[in-house]
Amino acid sequence: MLLASVIAVFGILLPMSAGAQQKATKSEVNANQKYEKTLNKDLQKKAIKEARKEAKALEKEGFKTPVGKLPIEKQLENAWQKQVEIDTDGNPYWYIASSRAIGGNQQGAALQATNTAKIDLAGQIMSHVSQLIEARAANNDMGQEEAVSLTEVVAASKSIISATLGRTIPLVEVYRTLPNKNVEVMVTLGYSSDAANKVAVRAVRDELEKKSEDLAKELDKLGY
Repeated sequence: MLLASVIAVFGILLPMSAGAQQKATKSEVNANQKYEKTLNKDLQKKAIKEARKEAKALEKEGFKTPVGKLPIEKQLENAWQKQVEIDTDGNPYWYIASSRAIGGNQQGAALQATNTAKIDLAGQIMSHVSQLIEARAANNDMGQEEAVSLTEVVAASKSIISATLGRTIPLVEVYRTLPNKNVEVMVTLGYSSDAANKVAVRAVRDELEKKSEDLAKELDKLGY
């Protein structure tokens, strides 16, 4: 899949800690921005190269582009480039998820693949938001019981986050007809990380409020 391939090729980009960000001087920030710009440019060149390789592999498998969509190579270039877009702190701009599904027709398979990719996105978002909440809870004077309750609600919120996701951006959609006449569809979706995190925190807060208004207020204290 696209996501696994990108991680294997480029590795995992880790964000700068909040403390480091606060201590950075103006000159350091400017230097960092210059470095990140160069890094992005380099990664995007590699992304395009890898996207073209993947496009050839998919075409060899018999995948085609639905009517009205960009050629496979262009779709993949766009998806790979978004995967490596980062801000000056090293945080990704996008959550990306890919999925394949087989169905009796193209539309049904595409819907199934899209839903699976959305669940994958929700899992990524849930994991990231959970880490943020745990980190902030650890740095605030919060009781152990409240901290545990917060993380438990986040862990149980995957389906809720998936259901509340706004408009995901379809980056890739290709299909092929199998020998048994079934259709296999592969899709890749993108979602703005900033928008996704806000949606997730709102969803978690709503669930916390159902459980305990005090817990919801504790989340508010963490600055979300």
